[in-house]
Amino acid sequence: MKRILIFILVFSFAYATQGQTAGSVPEKKMLTIKSGEYIPFFRLPGTDPVFIKSFLLDETAVTNAEFLEFVKANPQWRRSKVSRLMADTNYLKYWKSDLEIGEHNKELYNSPVVYISWFAAKAYAQWKGKRLPTVAEWEYAGMAPLVNSREGTLTSYVLNWYSKPNPKVLPNVRSTYRNKYGLYDMHGLIWEWTFDFNSFIKSGDSRANTEDELKLFCASSTLYVNNKSDYASFLRFSYRGSLKGNFCIANLGFRCAKDIN
Repeated sequence: MKRILIFILVFSFAYATQGQTAGSVPEKKMLTIKSGEYIPFFRLPGTDPVFIKSFLLDETAVTNAEFLEFVKANPQWRRSKVSRLMADTNYLKYWKSDLEIGEHNKELYNSPVVYISWFAAKAYAQWKGKRLPTVAEWEYAGMAPLVNSREGTLTSYVLNWYSKPNPKVLPNVRSTYRNKYGLYDMHGLIWEWTFDFNSFIKSGDSRANTEDELKLFCASSTLYVNNKSDYASFLRFSYRGSLKGNFCIANLGFRCAKDIN
């Protein structure tokens, strides 16, 4: 009888462990962001509002558990194998190993994956049949009003977050607020990669423009913004402009978007 019980326990443990392999994490919910006009924060004379087509956006940022599935299925993106051209030496440095987040990181399994390069985020999105949102799409969705927060305005909420140091342990997704689209943690948890993170938005075209970028970071930039008191946006665009594609940073993760056919 004891042997039978032991066999059942061992089998149950093996089955439970098997459930934690790739494919065990539930598919992330995507929400529809309805079409509309986005007014770029930096606007040169003659710049028109950008029309945003309806698209899908992940309800939350991609988590460590979800990214672990990706590296298991794509060996070239494991920490010990990734090219330094695609990710710097900080890539996933807090994980225990290539394929283990680690027992010491058990609180982080459902937290946003960070120390992730733009190239890695883009590869993950493509693996999922998705893409990274553009700056215009992210800003359009991210500026939606707060729903379940005591903060008076989104701007005050964002500035309050920017003023705080990074937490020692990154909270789980859905730990900040939800906006009117149903999206969680667009601000207040991590920064997020966008497809055209270091490009200037101009007339619906996200291609980089050197002259425009110089104006973005000099004192005269205030002449070209739609709200001079929106310090949060100044910080956000400046932060994006400082990034390079292979950077892996402690508070920088991502979420995915998808076109609606």
